[in-house]
Amino acid sequence: MPRSMTGFGQADDNGYHIEIKGVNHRFRDIRVRLPRDLSALEIPVRDMVNEAISRGKVDITITRNATAAIGQKMAINWDLAQDYYDDLTNMAKRFGGEVTFRDIILIPGIMAEDFHDIEEQWPMLQVTIQEAIDAFCTSKIGEGKRLKTDIVDRLESLLAMHNTMKAYTKDILDTYRERLRSHLDNLLSDRSGMIDETRMEQEVAILADKSDITEELVRLHSHITSFAEVIGFPEASIGRRLDFLLQEINRELNTIGSKSQVTALSHIIIDAKTEVEKIREQVQNIE
Repeated sequence: MPRSMTGFGQADDNGYHIEIKGVNHRFRDIRVRLPRDLSALEIPVRDMVNEAISRGKVDITITRNATAAIGQKMAINWDLAQDYYDDLTNMAKRFGGEVTFRDIILIPGIMAEDFHDIEEQWPMLQVTIQEAIDAFCTSKIGEGKRLKTDIVDRLESLLAMHNTMKAYTKDILDTYRERLRSHLDNLLSDRSGMIDETRMEQEVAILADKSDITEELVRLHSHITSFAEVIGFPEASIGRRLDFLLQEINRELNTIGSKSQVTALSHIIIDAKTEVEKIREQVQNIE
């Protein structure tokens, strides 16, 4: 089942709130936002997300719940506070003014939250991260199902167009013969009886050979079938393979279009390429 690169998951547990957001990206790009005192856990967090996805831009944000922060003592660096106070007091005596505790607590490093050791927090944080990842992957699967439904419908349209193109090839000789005869009749006017039927058949055969699309139609059908098989795979990361198959499908359509001498067939090819482009837009969302 294909998974979309777009998804959202969150979890609130063990005093942490975690959000994971994913959007389309050609490669894998993971960005982690943590409280400053947990910055040492960025790599382990990134590794957990890395194992869950193969492609896409993912942002994971970790914050502490307000209820978890209540009751945490504020640790005061008294020595540093005293040093700053002495320096600021001397400045106040020299330049005027006064120093209060409000001036001191605004200085970075004076006060810090007295949280437990990171090694103690990691196991609890890991559980919450996994909950968010599971929710994230579930949303990606749900979006992937919707993408698959739309793509399968468009594949069926492509197959119908393929069959129509194939039907045109059955009468292609008659079409070219009638076209050539009509052209010669217009040129020769009342001397149309002078047409060499054998030579005309040779010209028709040459024209039909140059514009023969049988091989292209066989390959086109093969690529469409392969695409349908891949999108039905149980594995999630199939986006790159689908990209490749779409390139091959488009290549065959371009070749058929360049060979086509039948207006109706050209119109079908334009419709088919339009359908392929719509499929490509959806595939760009698949992981």
